[in-house]
Amino acid sequence: MRLSFALVLTSSVLVAGCGSTDMASMPIQGSDHSLTLVREKQFAWSSGWDLAVVVSRMPECQRRHHLKHMGDGTFKVEVFRTPQARWILHQGKRWYIADTESCLLQQFEEKPADPGTLVGVFDDKSGALTFTQDPNLTKPAEPAADAQPGQAGK
Repeated sequence: MRLSFALVLTSSVLVAGCGSTDMASMPIQGSDHSLTLVREKQFAWSSGWDLAVVVSRMPECQRRHHLKHMGDGTFKVEVFRTPQARWILHQGKRWYIADTESCLLQQFEEKPADPGTLVGVFDDKSGALTFTQDPNLTKPAEPAADAQPGQAGK
């Protein structure tokens, strides 16, 4: 009796820890400059996803920023490039701006008037989180050559 109780208890603890983490990256300039979207479910039965974006321009910066929780429905985060070499993320009704020069992320209070050029989409159509570049673009995402560093949201 004690052995079966211990087995059930051990199995319960192991199952309780079974969550899910998935991530995909959008390369900007080589492997050291990117935006990475991370989605996590703490438990298999958890509702929706906890999201974060890692803004990375190594070795100067790498910072993880939390986004708002996203439900279990259709998963899609669009990425736009601004003329000032910043990155606009569109998640449902929410809009964020990421700046890889300062490693900052800030949420817009309302939709930006012109989010820029669509670069691609983070989605899970294949069953795993992936970044798909917009097929209308002919080259990888790159910041504008004449962009001046600055803070996001200015």
